[in-house]
Amino acid sequence: MRPFAILSSLSLALLLAGAAAAQTWAPQSSGTSATLSDVHFVSPTTGFAVADGGLLLSTTDGGTTWSSRVLNAALDNQGLAFNAAGSVGIIVTDAGSVWRSTDGGATWALVPTGMSDGRAAVAWGTDAVVWVAGRDGNAAVSTDAGATWTLRPTGSAERTEGMAAAGAQEAWVVGRSGEIRHTANGGASWTSQPSGTASDLKDIQMLDASTGYIAGNDNVVLKTTNGGATWTNVATAGVSGDGLFFLDAATGWVVGDVGQIWFTSTGGASWALQASGTAQALNRVHFANASRGVAVGDAGTIVRFGGVVAAEDGPSAGVALEIAPNPVRDRAAVTLSVPLAAQVRAVVVDALGRRVAVLHDGPLAAGTHHVALGVAALPSGVYTVHVTSGEATTRRRLTVAR
Repeated sequence: MRPFAILSSLSLALLLAGAAAAQTWAPQSSGTSATLSDVHFVSPTTGFAVADGGLLLSTTDGGTTWSSRVLNAALDNQGLAFNAAGSVGIIVTDAGSVWRSTDGGATWALVPTGMSDGRAAVAWGTDAVVWVAGRDGNAAVSTDAGATWTLRPTGSAERTEGMAAAGAQEAWVVGRSGEIRHTANGGASWTSQPSGTASDLKDIQMLDASTGYIAGNDNVVLKTTNGGATWTNVATAGVSGDGLFFLDAATGWVVGDVGQIWFTSTGGASWALQASGTAQALNRVHFANASRGVAVGDAGTIVRFGGVVAAEDGPSAGVALEIAPNPVRDRAAVTLSVPLAAQVRAVVVDALGRRVAVLHDGPLAAGTHHVALGVAALPSGVYTVHVTSGEATTRRRLTVAR
């Protein structure tokens, strides 16, 4: 499941009303002409995109500027996703193996999955359960955040294009000729779900085990509210695409050929075409929150939705976070600088996305606050401190070393 921001109904409506009216998509320089196949943001400022030739792009300013590196030029990168905690990332390659990061995308290691084909998709069901799909009907699941994998072939004879998951047991794959297959038992068995179309299905997102959307070619956008038992085409004239992202059951975007970006705030009952600033095909889109989104596509195309984002620990990001010492052996001082009185939650998660400590959960007055963090009971390794205040999230990597 792709993570999404949870906003109040009023604030979400106001943000989207202004954003939709402004249609503030603007092309950004990617520094490459390669076809970008997927994009994922772990915060409003930090995001990643992937392409063939082992290319990995990253941004720390919300998609305004991008840097690139090659993980392995012999392996083409396709699907990309991080768990909801933002700590573990998976990139699918054309060889069936995956790149795995346990430090928020700073470093990556190659992990075999047992699949012989790759290049399709990756989807998280929980912070520990993650799925990958190959183009030729293969799939694999990991229950330890991508460290080890078990083959779970889907039985599909159609070329797989997209994948979604919900919880520890359920997953879906979509592909050519209207193919939808679903498992409710961790991949032990898969069943077909009726799509009602023979068009190619390109991308799927499940918001939970009941509600989901599929982007397809030839004027197809499918919606389910019962876990895929039935799918209904909610596309209006001209709406189709290769990628989609929904913030909630009503609010989403579909991207596709010639730079088309379609927006709905009514769960597909109506759609508005937003100007993207490009005529290149767009392949995938991802939003960090209601006002920060990026779509990627052919010829290195990146288009960004929203204004300039401040650094993660800047004033506009909410609570500033400092940790010292870091690396830490026994005890660290965590400093939270709160610009305005607010409800603040600060937690520590491990590399599998599991919460291992709660530093604070409640109101904090404006000012600087110090919290002692004891790590004597934690194994050596990389952790992440997450601080949320309203709609803003700040993250810092914490290394425990002995």
